[in-house]
Amino acid sequence: MQNNTDLKVIRVPVPTPTLLPHTTTNCYLIGNDQESILVDAGYDIEETRTLLNRIIQDNGLASPKRIVLTHYHPDHAPGVKQLVEWNAGIYCHSDEQKGILEAISPLSQLSLLKDGDTMTVANEDILVIHGPGHTPGHLTLYIPSSRILIAGDNIVAEGTTWIGPPDGDMTDYIQTLKRMKELKLEKIGPGHGEWVENPYEQIDFVVNRRLQRENQIKALLEEHKSLTSERLTEMIYADTIHPSVFKVAKLTTEAHLLKLIKEGAVTQDNSQYSINI
Repeated sequence: MQNNTDLKVIRVPVPTPTLLPHTTTNCYLIGNDQESILVDAGYDIEETRTLLNRIIQDNGLASPKRIVLTHYHPDHAPGVKQLVEWNAGIYCHSDEQKGILEAISPLSQLSLLKDGDTMTVANEDILVIHGPGHTPGHLTLYIPSSRILIAGDNIVAEGTTWIGPPDGDMTDYIQTLKRMKELKLEKIGPGHGEWVENPYEQIDFVVNRRLQRENQIKALLEEHKSLTSERLTEMIYADTIHPSVFKVAKLTTEAHLLKLIKEGAVTQDNSQYSINI
């Protein structure tokens, strides 16, 4: 599949306290025996370091000298504290800088990436894409030669990622998904779960799920006149999700409501939301 058979792209699921149904977070090693990078670093536990070092050795990769963090969440960023022996530079988007610094403290040295930057790894160009939505400074990496997108939490293998205030923006997220679909893709490396081998179908699934949820919210508000975000979430999910996920489900509902308010379709009065007819 890859034009340069020398370049390896290896998904490394590491144990993290992430949201069900997932129990691991994907880190990605990209490179060869001369040069490699790591995308995301998982959770700050010793197993992160042990697992990554074993995979590097087993695959004959050079020790990574650059670590790209897609976003600051505790199951993606703090693991860099386990990897200080690499003496690797840490990279993120400027809009994620504050959260990253808090997540990796006491480490404090960051290099910033912006949309359209190119990183060269093992003589292969990797395109940096700013893909806000899940968080303001979320990054994805695209490898044109192999048509692989490392998506972070913009795509997960099972279900859909959560989007919610104050960090998440549903309008931005829909635009990010549409932009991803314009790429030439053979597979997507998600933030959680197995490789996504049907990239366009998965992107369409996520877009359609978000639009269906939006229509469901509008229909419920039209039927019930006004509802809180909590009551809306209870009606939408109706005991179909694990209780531990309810909080982020409610945040995703609120992200939809904020998008609809911006579009003039919904009005908020204190904690009550109503449809504009």
